[in-house]
Order: sequence, then C-alpha cells, then structure tokens
Amino acid sequence: MSVIQIFPSDEPLTLAPGQTGPLVDFEVPIEPVPMFLRFIALWTDNTPLNGAAPTFGIKLGEGLITTVAANDTEVVIPGPKEGGTARCRRLNDDLYLLTVVNHTESRTSWQLRIKNKADRTLRFVWVNSNVKDDTFQPWMAVDDQLTITSRSPVGFVVVRNWGTGTLTIDDSPGTPVGGQNSPVVLVHRPAEIAPHGVDHLAFSCGDVRSRMNLEHTFRTNDDKTAHTTLQIVADLA
Repeated sequence: MSVIQIFPSDEPLTLAPGQTGPLVDFEVPIEPVPMFLRFIALWTDNTPLNGAAPTFGIKLGEGLITTVAANDTEVVIPGPKEGGTARCRRLNDDLYLLTVVNHTESRTSWQLRIKNKADRTLRFVWVNSNVKDDTFQPWMAVDDQLTITSRSPVGFVVVRNWGTGTLTIDDSPGTPVGGQNSPVVLVHRPAEIAPHGVDHLAFSCGDVRSRMNLEHTFRTNDDKTAHTTLQIVADLA
C-alpha cells in the first residue's frame, strides 16, 4: 500500500541563502525497504535556479543529525541497532531524490531538515512515499480570487505548479464555473503544467443582475481542494 506525504501542508518552505529549515517528521517503514523523498527547489516562474544543491539533515530517534549531500553517496544514519542509510541524487531542474532505509527494523522517529546552499532565496516542496513513482505529485497554486464584471470580454487567473510532478487540469473550456447557472464560463485552460511552470486560466462573463460570490473547484490530479478551489466575484459593469 502506498503512503504519500506532501510537505509543507500550506505554503512552500522559504529559505534564504545559507538558511536551515526546521526539523520535520516523516514516515519510514519498519522493514529495511526504501522510502523515497522527492524535493523541488522553486525560484522564479518557469525557471529553476540550477545553483548550488541544498544539503539535507537526517535524524533517527535521539541520534545526531547527519548531513546528506546531493552527490549520490550513501551515508550511515546513526541510531538504534544498525541505524539507517540515506543517499540523495540530484535530478534535472532543481529536483532531488532522497532515498532512506531503516535498518533498525523498529518503529523509530525520523526527522529531516533542509539547508539552502544556493545564493538566492528558494522555496522547497517535497513528497514522501514508499513507492517511487508516487513522489511525482503536483501542487496547483491559483490566484486567491477572480473578479469579473458583466459582459466582460475576458478575465484571467494565474495558475502555477509548485509540485514535483506535472499538473493536469481536466475542466473543459465552455464549462460554467461556480454552478450550472453561473454567468462565468471557463474559456481557456492549459492541458498540463510542468513543475516550476506558470500559465493562466481565462474566463468570460455573461449578464450579471446583482453581485454574485461563487466558488469553483477544478478537476485536477492535485487532490487537495484547498489548492484547486477558486473564489469568484461576478459584479455589475
């Protein structure tokens, strides 16, 4: 059975150059099998920095924090019995894959922290799973609100992908948003957005007789409704 954890729970972790983040708990199986953590370091829209790789600190139980560099070298994580091991591989476009194995064969706490070694402020998102392919997870980030007026030709909302996997949006152009009787209609959406990517959603608006507050949750492969829900205000011209 796949276990998937997405971190952080609300906003990406922002780290200034040289800054180290807090220790964060994550799950590792009791059995000595791999647990995979896939990280993305976000810089600006559509552009990975490709600067110095971060380092990762791993703590097993009450043991010391051990530094794991993104150089694909296996590192021993001290802890009860045989402790654990970890290795990190740098991938393309500021993505990193950290593999952790628990050799204690016991339920022991695991914690992680990140140090930003780049010369620019970066924001980090990561996904933890015992199935490697399940660490490809999107994170849809939309503008807080669309404000559009009656018979407006078009209104735009910026949509970004902060996740580690490609974002797909399934709502069809021509679909009313905010209910079947809504005057607001989706007229354009990107088919998919790669990690780091940014695009836009476009809407038209028919007749509005009084101000309307609407809400629409997009159908996407991001299953967190807090990420995929847009607030809409349709107002008189």
